Amino acid sequence: MAKKCKFNYDSFSDRLFISCKNENEKVYGSVRVLNLTIDFTTENKAVGVEIVQASKYLKSLNINPEILNKLTNAELVFEQKRKGYLIYFILHAGNHIERVPYNIIAEQPVVIR
Repeated sequence: MAKKCKFNYDSFSDRLFISCKNENEKVYGSVRVLNLTIDFTTENKAVGVEIVQASKYLKSLNINPEILNKLTNAELVFEQKRKGYLIYFILHAGNHIERVPYNIIAEQPVVIR
């Protein structure tokens, strides 16, 4: 069951923002990891992500960054994996869908719900 998310790509600053918070949820704080900023609610639930140099990141994964200029929908998936987390940005451009992975390795346990 996919949650409807809000998204925005700014080609001038090359930033992609995806927010999947409910209207009743409030952003409490953010964490910056390299070129990624993750927003958390007061319940420590990850609800938003901003990726800086988004087109450069997609190119590094051999994904055509033109999808950013044609987005019709975007989703976030957070999965805990061993000593870290795997975040997927699921980008939709019409019928074309790209599942973009982002790994975060944590020395200490981090709670992402």
